[in-house]
Amino acid sequence: MDVTRGARGAALRALIEIDENAAYATAARDRALGLVKLSERDRALATELVYGVTKMRKALDHMIAAFAARPPERMDAVVRNALRLGAYQILYLQRIPAPVAVSESVKAARALGHAGAASFVNAVLRALVRDPERAALPDAATSPVDHLAVKYSHPKWMVSRWLARFGFDTTSRLCAANNENPPVTIRVNTLKTSRTRLIAELSESGLEVCPSPYVPEAIEVRDGAGLFAHRAFSNGEFFMQDSSSMLVSHVLAPAPGERVLDIAAAPGGKTTHAAELMGDRGEILAVDVHEHRVRLLRQNAERLGIRCITTLVCDATRLASSDARIAQRLFDRALVDPPCTGTGVLRRRPDLRWRRKPEDIADLVSKQENLLAAAAALVKPGGVVVYSTCSIEPEENREVVRRFLETHADFSVDPAKDYLPSGFLHAFPDQGSPYVETFPHIHSMDGFFIARLVRQGSSSWSSLPQG
Repeated sequence: MDVTRGARGAALRALIEIDENAAYATAARDRALGLVKLSERDRALATELVYGVTKMRKALDHMIAAFAARPPERMDAVVRNALRLGAYQILYLQRIPAPVAVSESVKAARALGHAGAASFVNAVLRALVRDPERAALPDAATSPVDHLAVKYSHPKWMVSRWLARFGFDTTSRLCAANNENPPVTIRVNTLKTSRTRLIAELSESGLEVCPSPYVPEAIEVRDGAGLFAHRAFSNGEFFMQDSSSMLVSHVLAPAPGERVLDIAAAPGGKTTHAAELMGDRGEILAVDVHEHRVRLLRQNAERLGIRCITTLVCDATRLASSDARIAQRLFDRALVDPPCTGTGVLRRRPDLRWRRKPEDIADLVSKQENLLAAAAALVKPGGVVVYSTCSIEPEENREVVRRFLETHADFSVDPAKDYLPSGFLHAFPDQGSPYVETFPHIHSMDGFFIARLVRQGSSSWSSLPQG
């Protein structure tokens, strides 16, 4: 049997690419799986190994270092990642017998490395199996940052920030939640079907689904094998989207016939949700600077059967100056969903925690402020701007809004909670802030921030041009 053609061989190839070339985990996995023909079960195993090893890299390296003569960072990439692959199965996948995890990792190392590499991998993993307690965690009392960073495999700079803000217990729960497998949630396309009908349709095909108690369009998928091969997907009856992301369009609350601007719109989850809330009646201008992502937005809108969306590839900060017609026809509502650190979606992006650096925050804040100001300039008096990120960092959220309000006296905060679905408010009634903030460890949703801002004054003209 050619080990490089199996699930573990594919996973090891992807892990090496992620390690050596800083490849995105999903892209590396897809390329590795494209080289082999695997059963659905083995494809799922390969995916779990790629994502799991990437996510738990710091914890795995700590364990490996306790049994190896040299630290992982000084090892050959094949050896380092074969050890991570084996250690992950031993420590986190109890359904796989330890001898199988060791032997298969050794075979994969031999196939992609050499005999010496295989022997070294074998020795280290067998030692780990015999005495896993040797790799003690840093002491929580004297080194809380190191303790949590290793235990939950997070960068020290993130843990340090959260400890200062939340304290030890809450940071522990947040980091633990970031390591859980995220729930699969889909949004019903209410232009084509109802939640009740879609649940019945999917259930009849053997999928295990149930209504979300938090968002009226949301369906929670417990067992979704074959979900995206189902005719309901190709028919455009649903869109994959986390419940926290769906809250954003509810806070925007677009009405039929309005003109809506969506900045940094691709790939279009919130854009298409807004269109559905509007009954596909009105006009949405969806702007994004990346052409390939705009193409994806168009494809999503076409599959969902939505016609009211117009797309534009453009730097949104130059939108008004680039097209005089846009500047003259102000919008009723604008949604600003700018690039952010993504610290609220770490459980969905296994490599993101290692890609981000502390200095990214300041760089992104500048872009966020510019995009928010650009949207505000294009909203008519009485209009609404919703600012949202999938970050949980205050610099990207409350502080951006605070500085915006200091320089835009014609805008004020409208309490976002007043527009939330009743199911969410019933489950999480403590919304004393005018903003909406969700956290994985509290809401079992992605971490999101949502602010609703209203431009003072009133408009005397209708939303859509007449004639």
